[in-house]
Amino acid sequence: MKWRHSRHEISDDEQIARYAYVLGNVPASVADLAYAAAFQRLPAAQREQIVSELRTQLPAGSVEAVRDDPEAFATLMRDLHARQAIVTVPGAAALAAAFVTSPPIVVYFTSGAGSVSIDQQPPWLHELAGHETAPIDGGRISHHKGPDVLGI
Repeated sequence: MKWRHSRHEISDDEQIARYAYVLGNVPASVADLAYAAAFQRLPAAQREQIVSELRTQLPAGSVEAVRDDPEAFATLMRDLHARQAIVTVPGAAALAAAFVTSPPIVVYFTSGAGSVSIDQQPPWLHELAGHETAPIDGGRISHHKGPDVLGI
């Protein structure tokens, strides 16, 4: 039986919270790939706006190499100051959503190391990974799988 969850609009704050959760639960190598993929998925005007806003918040020169280069953006996002600043710029929620739904994140939680712990992840991450959460049966269903071979 497939459960249907009603789709609701996710607030900007929730997008940022999901981004922070995922960022804290993936290795740096996966985060690098996700930043590059997320930055590339954004429209050019939005990328330029994000880079422009970051220029005002970070030391001179640290953002200059980014321009429209997804790999340079991923490298910039290794810096904790950049990560802290990114959540305050206009367009942060769109970047956060693109990060969370990026192919590297989805692969990590569907077939990568994150798939091992998917049962302990929040329901929205289950949906992202295409993992169905089994309903809790409250002990009403027998989980006994056949004859008692051991005689216990």
